[in-house]
Amino acid sequence: MIDHLWLLESIYSAGIISEVAARDLATAKSARIQAVLSSGWIHVQAPTASAIARVVQSGKQLDLGDTHAIALALQLKADELLMNERRGRQLAQELELSVIGLFGVIILAKKRALIPSVRRLMDTLVEQAGFRISNRLYQKILRFADEI
Repeated sequence: MIDHLWLLESIYSAGIISEVAARDLATAKSARIQAVLSSGWIHVQAPTASAIARVVQSGKQLDLGDTHAIALALQLKADELLMNERRGRQLAQELELSVIGLFGVIILAKKRALIPSVRRLMDTLVEQAGFRISNRLYQKILRFADEI
């Protein structure tokens, strides 16, 4: 939505998403998202029934997309799972997965000199994409990124 999907490709050698995520993205109206999906960088894979069962057995109520994302990360022994939803992140961490959120990716991008400013990208996410972030978290991220 803010024309920065290229950051993921610059940071990670490949992206693997579940068929649930692929289905959701396939309906996106953005030509940029469609281009990323057809770039060959993102691969679609279904998690196994046993991996899904492991997530479901946790008893946490997650949506289908988060359930499949965590199951796929477990199955693949993923280096990192990109997830923003709090409940999904908590469960993924309980299952000993390394989790990073959107703002973590943005901070990493700045540390690797891929972007000049975390603040600018966060403001764009809020203004153009309707992303919600508390003032407290906003300030914490800026401190962590050495921008205040």
